[in-house]
Amino acid sequence: MLIGFNMPEVQSVSLVGGTWLTADAGRAMFDGKPTRKTRINRTGALSINITFASAIVPGIIALLGLNLPAGISVSAAGASGQTVRLPDGSVCAWLFPTGTAAISSVAVQITTAVTAVEVGEIAMFRALEVGISDGWNVSRTDATLHSRTKGGQLNSVEGAVYRRLTAQLSARPSVQVWGGSLAGMDWDGIFSALLQGRRGCVVPRYRESKSAPLDPAIAALSAIYGTAVNGWSADNVSGQYYAGLLEFEEVPA
Repeated sequence: MLIGFNMPEVQSVSLVGGTWLTADAGRAMFDGKPTRKTRINRTGALSINITFASAIVPGIIALLGLNLPAGISVSAAGASGQTVRLPDGSVCAWLFPTGTAAISSVAVQITTAVTAVEVGEIAMFRALEVGISDGWNVSRTDATLHSRTKGGQLNSVEGAVYRRLTAQLSARPSVQVWGGSLAGMDWDGIFSALLQGRRGCVVPRYRESKSAPLDPAIAALSAIYGTAVNGWSADNVSGQYYAGLLEFEEVPA
């Protein structure tokens, strides 16, 4: 499973090939609420140029809550992909850069003929791979409220539908749990970065088999943007080997 974490604070955002249609001037794209959208009047080849307050090596870049059709080309930080329509009707694009240099700015380029472009959220994360055991689960929760009249007729107040991942981290030595052996990070650091409502992402399925390369189309269907819930646990399984439990909930677009 890929885990994205530690999105840096956005310092500024500007446009090439477009002008802002909403008064937020791009701030809504980084507020953690994909349903609150920034609208852009596209006047040419569109590029959203973002400067961050600190540098990271980007491993995952997500564009959520788009009003674009599926199959539109998107590129950033040397990675490219296409927009994907999810089963809930929302459109997203997930990119997986492979560079090793830390960057503090990125240009997100969207190749589209749509004039009024809507973007709900742009997120850029550092990413690491964490093993999970077979049996992980993704469930959908429907927040719709139902009530019945005296005659038994159903009244529903529509609510959001969001996904929840429950995964058991597969057993690893203690240096991966607390020893900083994952490119200077460890489980404790990664999951601490996802608590207290801080945004991140999990991608439990991103290739057809363990030996296959990363497939962005597969990844986009399983990727979940949101936050960890109920903390996380490290469970000793044998000697200096530990497993763990992660629960992660989506912030839907």
